Amino acid sequence: MTFVAHVVEFLLIAGLLAAGALAAAFLLARSYVRRHWRLVRGHVATRGILATVALASAGRERYAARATPEELSRGAAARVRRRMWVAVEDAETAVAHADSHDAPVAELPAVCRSLRGVAGELDSLLRLERRLPRGTGRPDTVRVGVAEVIGAARDVQAAALRAGGDATEPQVRALVRQARDEVDIVSTALSRMRSLAQPH
Repeated sequence: MTFVAHVVEFLLIAGLLAAGALAAAFLLARSYVRRHWRLVRGHVATRGILATVALASAGRERYAARATPEELSRGAAARVRRRMWVAVEDAETAVAHADSHDAPVAELPAVCRSLRGVAGELDSLLRLERRLPRGTGRPDTVRVGVAEVIGAARDVQAAALRAGGDATEPQVRALVRQARDEVDIVSTALSRMRSLAQPH
């Protein structure tokens, strides 16, 4: 057997042993974490980390809700793309919800499809923009288009929410009336029971 064959055999055996050791270490670590997660989850440091993450995500959501479309179209391309898709998906969800409750959505589903198509084009342009060198002047037309798509998606979402609210309003009123009637019945029955229970 040649020297090269010995080296290849040694490397193959070493690679198999290393892979086996890594797999065993992964399985042991996973079982350890699963077994001790209850203890770790209740620890003050873990609670603090989870609370900090929740607070940061809530702050980010509040910023996105208050920010104008122009503000949301600024920043890193990846972040802008994510904000644009969130706005489009929120509009689609609101329209689907209103439509499922037989609210008058008119052509809003078609508008959502158009928004998705335009957002896909802008997404591709933002990906290309990301590859430009930092000193290069980036085209503003892409960011203006993103701001317009985000603004249109918010308008569609608001219209769908209004339509859904108008569609569910009669159900809510009927439910409130039914609840009041039931409360009146129970109150009357209790008053009658008290009057019968009083000694004469």
